[in-house]
Amino acid sequence: MTKSLHKAIFGIAALAAGLLAPASAQALDADNQFICTLVGKGAHNGTNPTSNHQPDLQLYGTDLGLSFRHRHRLIMLFGDTWVQDNAICSAPPSDDSVGAMFLGLDNDPDDCLDLRFRKDAADGARPIRVFKNGVQLPMGAFRTPITGWSDNRRAYGYFTGNEEVQCGPGNACPSDLACGASNVCVDPTSSMPAAAVAERHVSRTPGPLGLTINLYAVRHTFVTGKFLNATARTVKTFNENNPGANDYTAPAAGFGLSTGDLLMWGRPGVAAALGTTADLYLLHHPLPGLQGPSGPSSWQPRYFAGLNGDQPIWSDDQAEAVPVIEDEAVGQVLQHSIAWVPSLNQFVMLYGGRLFFPGTLFPNDPNTGIRLRTAPHPWGPWSDPQLMWNATAEGAYGGCPNGILYPPLGGGCAQTDPYRPGGLNMCDKPSPDPNLDFGVEYGVNILSTFTKPGPEPNSATIYWNISTWNPYRVVLMKTTLTAP
Repeated sequence: MTKSLHKAIFGIAALAAGLLAPASAQALDADNQFICTLVGKGAHNGTNPTSNHQPDLQLYGTDLGLSFRHRHRLIMLFGDTWVQDNAICSAPPSDDSVGAMFLGLDNDPDDCLDLRFRKDAADGARPIRVFKNGVQLPMGAFRTPITGWSDNRRAYGYFTGNEEVQCGPGNACPSDLACGASNVCVDPTSSMPAAAVAERHVSRTPGPLGLTINLYAVRHTFVTGKFLNATARTVKTFNENNPGANDYTAPAAGFGLSTGDLLMWGRPGVAAALGTTADLYLLHHPLPGLQGPSGPSSWQPRYFAGLNGDQPIWSDDQAEAVPVIEDEAVGQVLQHSIAWVPSLNQFVMLYGGRLFFPGTLFPNDPNTGIRLRTAPHPWGPWSDPQLMWNATAEGAYGGCPNGILYPPLGGGCAQTDPYRPGGLNMCDKPSPDPNLDFGVEYGVNILSTFTKPGPEPNSATIYWNISTWNPYRVVLMKTTLTAP
């Protein structure tokens, strides 16, 4: 069968299935609660002299916090991290950081999370270090972890690589990509066909994550235009030919053999506006297959390529991947997080947020925040989005410095956080308006380890975290979802 005919068959099947238009479903009732400021200056895990966890830890600011369970630990990967009190004015951010906690010692997130970070000689949180062929890769500002998972032997991180992949005479793109303008590889089958693809490093710890909690070795460099912004989960059983036999609960934790499958949902960009730029794609990969030797043989994902009736179609060609959600209706889409919630018998996706640039979207906008969708299978059909959390409606701007987010234009605060990312204009000269760079929500992450049934039938309590930009922190939340 020729590749063109192969693609035509896939295209007809996807078209016949209606490309998974969002399902109409009743919205879930959502009751949100702020738990704690998890990481940052003066927080539960940060430069807090009263902390009984790591009282001398130097960690003034960070973001993200992408979580997964590895054996009997909770692992959280954080973004650009400040380990000096004058980092905003005199030093660049350190590389990313990682915290971990033994679940047997603390299984109650309602009193915050007792994360511990490996420290250097100056008590700063040790940076994540990513190596490729024995050479340490640059992981400075805006090069961060994207998602992570465990195969029950090693912990894996999915890290940012080069933003563009060059091509031209004698320098071909991967077979599923094309050489576009300016001699950079593009994905003509993506919802952003003219945009350059980028590298993502599929990496894993060299040991079982004892003293190697912050060290990762690249197993495969994934060149993609569809999984640049991604989230991953592992499931117990996944059968391409018999979806009814799938078990979407997490594989048993412990020290046994690697079993189950990796699911990854991706978007073509880290930040997307209205339209098709926020289309959501899906791949799966058997977890035992990740144990292969270094190189392409250890990363051979299968891509969702549409439906034939109710039967999903899978392909090993990224060019044949089609979205599980297209024509996204939400105005701003940043990071997304998806987890199986057993008491609802559904996947729950949290996503959204706001671009963190002054004046882009004002804090009283009732249409911005964290959105919720649900689906019975990883490919859908996904429910229509509902607004689950809005900063103003939840009082996130109230009471400085006790609010989650600093408000714009003063808002009752004498001064905004000197450790905020936009605070550079305060270092060399006074800012005409130091409060212009207000807090916004982004970097949502579901801590699926702590998901539990809710207080009523057909309900669930989920724990999740978001980043706040100003102040540069990560906060822990919980929400009880109830089906009407």
